[in-house]
Amino acid sequence: MTAAAATGGDFRIDGFNEAVLIVRDERPHLACWVGNGGWVVRHQGAVDPRLLAAWGRPGASGQEWLLAHPDCDTGFVRLLRLEGAGPQHDIRADDQCWDSGGIFDLNVRVLDVDAMAARMRALQWHGVAPPIAWDFGTLGVKEWLVRGPDNVRLALIERLHPPLEGFSHLREFSQVFNSSQIVRDVDVALAFYRDVLGFQIASRYESPGFAPGPNLFGAPPGLASQIGLKLCIVHPQGKVEGSVELVAAPGAEGRDLSADAGPPHFGMATLRFPTRGVEALARHVEAAGHALAMPPSTVTLAPHGEVRLLALRAPDGAWLEFFETPLLAG
Repeated sequence: MTAAAATGGDFRIDGFNEAVLIVRDERPHLACWVGNGGWVVRHQGAVDPRLLAAWGRPGASGQEWLLAHPDCDTGFVRLLRLEGAGPQHDIRADDQCWDSGGIFDLNVRVLDVDAMAARMRALQWHGVAPPIAWDFGTLGVKEWLVRGPDNVRLALIERLHPPLEGFSHLREFSQVFNSSQIVRDVDVALAFYRDVLGFQIASRYESPGFAPGPNLFGAPPGLASQIGLKLCIVHPQGKVEGSVELVAAPGAEGRDLSADAGPPHFGMATLRFPTRGVEALARHVEAAGHALAMPPSTVTLAPHGEVRLLALRAPDGAWLEFFETPLLAG
């Protein structure tokens, strides 16, 4: 059974609708997303102990905050602060942009990236380089890679050309619409997403080297031309909305940081994908020769109630969760 056939019949995956951040202290993250980004808290409460047990931390407890753009029903951020879940390490600790492993960043759109950068610096978020204007195929953007508490990294993106459509709600931060992973080999990562999960390619881009001068990754200008860039954006239905961006930097291969990628470690722990047919997905993935990182488990996930949730690891360690609500199952 091919992934395409399985996606069309036994299971269906949609783009991710939330990113889970495990934090030491929720307050600086709330200041970023709510105080600065204009988002709202949709839910606050206890983390289901069954989820923590499924993550390998029985007896742990925690609190969570579900954050959202006030006008959007997707692209959420869920903060988790855990107690008794040790040992907990930093995901992608002391990382450079070219180090592979785990989830690298969350992408949000802004109207004026320079103005937003000044506000973020006042909150102690700092970039690897100043905002950089560059062309992504036919799109012109100005982008800033910024890192804050718990090694959470955001890509703040201002569209330069053509005009941005479908974002009339944009004021401060948009919803999270894309998330990047630094991978050792784009083709290997693509084989997992496309051939196993049935994702479609939404966009591809390749450059043999950065232009001279400052660059998005903060690489030394004298070496920038020796560092290539390969990008491939994938999504179950080929959209750039809840999509995954696979990024490799030939010529600047760094450390492999996949060992601590995923919960309950600090930082960008997982992306969650609404799925119809979680049990069928589990069977399909195992038949394709991929082990489950976490078998289907029943947990409470606000605001959905009880869901069936499983986890997989991408080739470079990113922890991905797929959940089915009673509504999706019906």
